[in-house]
Amino acid sequence: MKSSLFVRFSILLVLLLSILLNSSFSLAADPQTDTLEVTDLQVGFDGLFKVGRWVPVYVELKTEEPLEVQLSVITLSPDGNPTEVPSQVYSLKTPGTYQLFSEFKSGLLDSPLKIRLRDAETQSILKEFSYAPQSRQNRFMGIGLKQSVELWATIGAIGGLEPVSSDSLPELDQNLDQYVTLIEDQASLPESAYGYDTLDTLVVDADFSSGTQKNKAIREWVANGGHLVLCVGEDGDAYQQSEYASWVPVKILGTSNVRDLSSLELFAAVRSRIRGVATASRIEISTGEILATGLDGPLLVRVPYGLGIVTFLALDLNTSPLTNWEGLTNLGPKLATRARQPSASSQQNAVLGKRISQTGISELETQVFHSQQNFPGIQRPSHWWVMALILIYLLVIGPLDYFLVHKILKKPHITWFTFPAMVLIAVAWGGFTALQDNGSVLHSTQLNVIDYDVTAGQLRGRFYLNLYSPETRRYQVKVKSSVPAESKNPSHFPTHLSWNGLPETTFAGMYRSAEGTITGPAYQFSAQSKGIENLPILKWGTKSLLAEWTQQQTDLVTSKLTGNNLGQLSGTLTHQFSSPLKDWVLAYGNRVYLPVINPEQLEASYIPVNQAWSINGPRIESRNIKGYLTRSVSRRIEQKGQNNATIVTVQTDYNPFAKEAYEILKILTFHEMSGGYGYTGLSNISGEQLDLTEQLRLGRAVLFARLDTPLSVAELDQSELDQENQDTYIRIVIPVSISTEIQYELPSLDKKDKETQDQQDTPSGSDNE
Repeated sequence: MKSSLFVRFSILLVLLLSILLNSSFSLAADPQTDTLEVTDLQVGFDGLFKVGRWVPVYVELKTEEPLEVQLSVITLSPDGNPTEVPSQVYSLKTPGTYQLFSEFKSGLLDSPLKIRLRDAETQSILKEFSYAPQSRQNRFMGIGLKQSVELWATIGAIGGLEPVSSDSLPELDQNLDQYVTLIEDQASLPESAYGYDTLDTLVVDADFSSGTQKNKAIREWVANGGHLVLCVGEDGDAYQQSEYASWVPVKILGTSNVRDLSSLELFAAVRSRIRGVATASRIEISTGEILATGLDGPLLVRVPYGLGIVTFLALDLNTSPLTNWEGLTNLGPKLATRARQPSASSQQNAVLGKRISQTGISELETQVFHSQQNFPGIQRPSHWWVMALILIYLLVIGPLDYFLVHKILKKPHITWFTFPAMVLIAVAWGGFTALQDNGSVLHSTQLNVIDYDVTAGQLRGRFYLNLYSPETRRYQVKVKSSVPAESKNPSHFPTHLSWNGLPETTFAGMYRSAEGTITGPAYQFSAQSKGIENLPILKWGTKSLLAEWTQQQTDLVTSKLTGNNLGQLSGTLTHQFSSPLKDWVLAYGNRVYLPVINPEQLEASYIPVNQAWSINGPRIESRNIKGYLTRSVSRRIEQKGQNNATIVTVQTDYNPFAKEAYEILKILTFHEMSGGYGYTGLSNISGEQLDLTEQLRLGRAVLFARLDTPLSVAELDQSELDQENQDTYIRIVIPVSISTEIQYELPSLDKKDKETQDQQDTPSGSDNE
């Protein structure tokens, strides 16, 4: 009997082994896996990227037969959900070597990554590679950094910028303020502007040989707020023949020998002298600022292009005499750093850490996030009210129940009935009030922020979509947007859709470690992130999404504004936007122009559509921009018996808990002009590209206004959400012609205007101050 059982077990084991062997042989014989070889795999820039930003993925592969494949990346969202982002379908029609590109977003620090090559038709996995932070057997590196870190990339080795070694990445110190990565092969450069989203600065020195498609991606990235550094030197001819020369607003007039480089030494903030003669390009700009100059003209300039900037150095960092200069290690980071001053010192960071633990808000982007969490019809009680109810409940089922059954009824055994009754009543009341407060209808908040550069005709849009679900379910989400142009039937185009994360270390923040995070249900993006499939939302829960888009349209604004060095503006502008501009604020230099609003004639304060509007109109006032943003009030106090008076200026404290989108976005637009961290107590590192103060410094005007037109259409399960409560704000960057004339305002001769009071409140920086 035992022998027969043993024989049967042996036969069964042999059958199982044969099945496994046959399946393994069949897998090995699969032509799609055998004939496909991945020769290179890169994530981010040399393995580094920022969480919450679009990250490029580059795969080089060889195939021996035609294939149609998709490249996808799996990573964690800030909520801990595994998300898969697929690329476009690549058709590999003939055997050979191919380059595949895609982008993804990582929502947590040290999040694990998976990169898959799928068959486009069957969606079967052809190749899969994984990255885990603690593993020593990773095929590729993918280290996530905070958005507060500076990440620069150089095309080729450049003096003064020491790149991170690939061998040192596993032991990389992630507490540094800046990192430099090296791009050795321009074939791995992203072919989409979103591929540079994780980068702060791209530095190009002498090698201008990027192809047309890759240069187009760089141009679009700069136009949407990126920072490009170009170092030319004696290679002016090579630069003139490159794609960069067709769009960078810097003219090269030839070359010259420069002996005096003291202004460059001053810019680098070093005492070391540059000894020798340098060959420099002679350059000319029509707008922007000159950072260093020589006897023959500018040597270092910073010019605007679209919503971004280009820093142009007329010298080559890899040639003499700069290669032997001790100050080169200072000059390189100064060129790559976009902001003139760091946003927060170490002392401010210490204060910031305390603020994080107390309020959970340390970034302006976080305040924008919370401003969109107020859903109409949802009136949830405060935390204090909930704590009070818990205390009352404990008092009722404890001391009150004891007093009732022992002192009044004098029947202690009745507590077997009173206690369950009180619990059931509390449960029923809690369930009823929960249904009343949380509702049973889907709600959403929708916010459009549109940026438009008049010179380049560049449009950049961000659509904040927050969903509130009355039930636990999955949704199919798509967002389409339109250009804010005057049109009866605007055409809509797809957007780049993703989750929206908090740049914080608090709960649901992106600066948390992925270790210990509870993994939620997975969901997928559609190809090239044009939609989200199977987005899970819990009952009475919320999801925050962000849709981004870019477009080109050059005929929306015609400007004839002229300004001077005192911030005084004159002239007209005409716009063809979809509706009048309301609640507008126009900033130039250190001044801001505002409408004097009459509540009975609100339309008179609007900037009308398709009509020439003058900045010198009768109902427009001018103020100092910092005094306006900080809502400063100057109080003039007359001294009795004296001819002089004391003027005291008081700023209004900034409220980080305010939820009015208009005021938050206005501070976000001019954060540095308001005093930055010193005034708001919040940093703006995450939304640095949304701060347009730099455009003011480069001689352009910025108009911030409200539009009544809803521009985006959100679809849930193929049904469009109501656009009634959708808010739209637009920021317009306007070129200004420089005038040497100064407009003086004559004092009033009216005696009443000369009469002073002991105390008089005046907005700080106003014309009446």
